Amino acid sequence: MHSLRTDVQVLRAVAVLSVLIFHFDLPGLDKGFLGVDIFFVISGFLMSRVIIDSLDQARFSASTFYLRRARRLLPAAWATLLATTVAAPWILGPAALKDYAAQLGGAMSFSANIVLWLQSGYFDSSADLKPLLHTWSLALEEQYYFVLPVVLIWAGQRWRGAVLLTLTLMSAGLCLWMNDRAPSASFYLLPSRAWELMMGSLCALPAFRQGLRPWPWRVDSAWLAIPLMAASLIWGWDDVHPRTDALLVCLATAVLILWPSSVLNQSNRPMRTMVWIGDVSYSLYLVHWPVLALARHVWLDGLPAQVSWALLGLTFPLAWLSHRYVEQPFRKIDTWRGLGRQLLWLGIPMAMACAVLMWRMAQPAGQQWSQALQPNFGFGPSCEYETAFAPQAACQTHAQARTLVWGDSYAMHLIAGFQASSPNNQGVIQATRSVCAPLLDMARLMPDDPADRARRCMAFNESVLQWLARTPQVEYVVLSSRWQYLFDDPVVNAQGQAITPDAKTIAQSLARTVARLRALHKKVVLISPPPSLGTDVDLGVCAERRALGLLTISQQVDAHCDFSLAASRQRQQDVSTLMSDLITIAHIDVIDLAHFNCPQGTCHSLVQGTPVYRDIGHLSRQGAALMGQRLNLGQQVIQHAH
Repeated sequence: MHSLRTDVQVLRAVAVLSVLIFHFDLPGLDKGFLGVDIFFVISGFLMSRVIIDSLDQARFSASTFYLRRARRLLPAAWATLLATTVAAPWILGPAALKDYAAQLGGAMSFSANIVLWLQSGYFDSSADLKPLLHTWSLALEEQYYFVLPVVLIWAGQRWRGAVLLTLTLMSAGLCLWMNDRAPSASFYLLPSRAWELMMGSLCALPAFRQGLRPWPWRVDSAWLAIPLMAASLIWGWDDVHPRTDALLVCLATAVLILWPSSVLNQSNRPMRTMVWIGDVSYSLYLVHWPVLALARHVWLDGLPAQVSWALLGLTFPLAWLSHRYVEQPFRKIDTWRGLGRQLLWLGIPMAMACAVLMWRMAQPAGQQWSQALQPNFGFGPSCEYETAFAPQAACQTHAQARTLVWGDSYAMHLIAGFQASSPNNQGVIQATRSVCAPLLDMARLMPDDPADRARRCMAFNESVLQWLARTPQVEYVVLSSRWQYLFDDPVVNAQGQAITPDAKTIAQSLARTVARLRALHKKVVLISPPPSLGTDVDLGVCAERRALGLLTISQQVDAHCDFSLAASRQRQQDVSTLMSDLITIAHIDVIDLAHFNCPQGTCHSLVQGTPVYRDIGHLSRQGAALMGQRLNLGQQVIQHAH
C-alpha cells in the first residue's frame, strides 16, 4: 500500500468541509455539494493506483483488495447506521420511518443510490429529512469498486488506458443526455456518474503519469487549480448538476493529483489541521448528515442558527471518536474471518435495533398515520396526467359526470371532498397535472425541469378546453391550484420567455381561461388553497408527531399544531391578493377552504381527530372527505358557479 500523500489529504479536507458548509446552510459556498465530486476523483485515483500497481507486479488478489475495502468502509459505516437506527424510531414519524427502513436496506446492500432515486418525486418528503441521504455517494463508490478490477483485468496492461478513456467519455456523454431526460437518474446512478471516478482512474495510469511533462508554468499548480475549484464551489456557472461545475472541480482535482502542489504539501499549522480533517473525513462525512437530518425532524420551522452551529461543532468530536475507536482498530485485521468476528460487535446490536424499528413500524397508530399522510392523487396516481387530457374511467365517478375539477395537485386533493358530498349523483371528472395551474399562457419552469415542461403544461390545459368543447354534459368547472409557486419560482410565458408575474397578471391570465370556459357555456367556480404556513411547517407531519408523542419544536404552531389564520393570510399575501383580484377581474366566486378548519381565526391541523393535511398544504384524503361533508362542497359548487 502507498503512503498517504499530504496534498491528497488536504483535498479530502476541502471536499468534506465544502459539503459540511453547504449542508449546514453556512454562507459562502453556494455549490458546496461539489465536494462529493472532488471525493469521486480522489477515490478513483487511489483505488485504481492500488489495483494497477498490484496487477503490474503480478500480485493482485481480489480477496485482499475487497478485504481492505471492507475493513476501511464497513466498520465506521455500520457504527453510524447503528447509532442512527437506534435513534430513528424515537424521532421519525411512521412515513419517514418507512422511508428510513428502505434507505437502511440500501445502505447495507450498497444500493442506497438506487433506493433514493426510486424514492424521489414530486410527492416525496423533503430530501433534507432523509437521515441516510448521504449514503448515495458511498453506494456509488462501492459499486465502482466492484466493477473497476474487472475492467482493468479484462483490458490488460496494453489497452487499459484506451478502455478507461472510452468509458469515461461514454459515461460523460450519457450524463449529458440524461440530464435533460432523467435528471434524478443522472444524479444518482453509476453509469452517468462513473466519469468522475474514471477521471481519477486515468490519473492513476503509470503510462499517463510518466508521459506527462513537468508542470509547464513557473507558478505552483495550486495557483491555477485552487481558484478554479474555489470559484466553482462559491458561485458556479451552471444550474444543472452534474455538468459544467462538476467537470471543472474534477479537472482541478485531477491537475492537483497529477502535478502535486508544494503549497498543499507544506507542514505549517493550517495544513496540519487540514491533514487531520482529511484523516477523519470519512467519519466526518458519515456522521454529519444523520445528526442534521434527525434534528430537522424535531425542529419543524427549520433549525435555528445556534442549533445548527452546535450540531456542526458536535460532528467533529463524533467523527474523531469514530475514526479513533472504529476505523483505526479495524485496519489491523488481515483476514475475512477476523473481520467478520469483529463486525459481529456491530451486527448483533444492529439486528436488535432493526427489530425495534420493525416493532415501531408495526404499531397500529403509526400505520394509520402512514396511510393518512399518503399522497392524495384524487381518484388515483393515473389521474396525474402527463400527456394531453383524455378522461379515463378510473378518473371519474361515471361517464355522465357534470362537474370537472381542473388544476394541479391542489385540485387533486379536492376529489375526496366531492366524493363525500356530491348531490344528486352529479358526478366528478378529474383533469389534473402536477405543478400546472389552469392557465393557457404561463407556467412554472424550474432550472432542473425538462426544457419543454412549461410548454407541455400549457398544451395540457388547452387539451382540457378542447375536450370540454366536445362534452356538453359537463356543466360545472372547478378551478384550483397552489398559485404560490407562480410568485416564488421561475415562470415562462407561451413563447418560452421568462416573466415575473404579479397578482394582477395571473388574475388576468386566469380570467382568459374563465372566458374560454364561459364561451363553452360552462359555469365556473374557484376553490382557494387551504390555509397553511407555506413551506416552513409541514402541518401533516406536525399533527402526526403531536398525536404520536414525538418530540416536536415549533414557534409557529401551538401544542395542538393549530395556527393563526392571520399568520396564514400574511404568509400567502400574494395568493390572497390574487383571490381578491380574480373576483373583480374574472367575476368569479371563490369557495374559501378556511371556512372548514379555521373557525374564529384559529386553523386546526386536526379536526375531530382527523388529520386535515398530508404535508405543508395538501389535504389528506380523510381531511378532504371531512371538508366535503362539512362544507357540503358539491352543493356549494352548484350555488356559486356561474
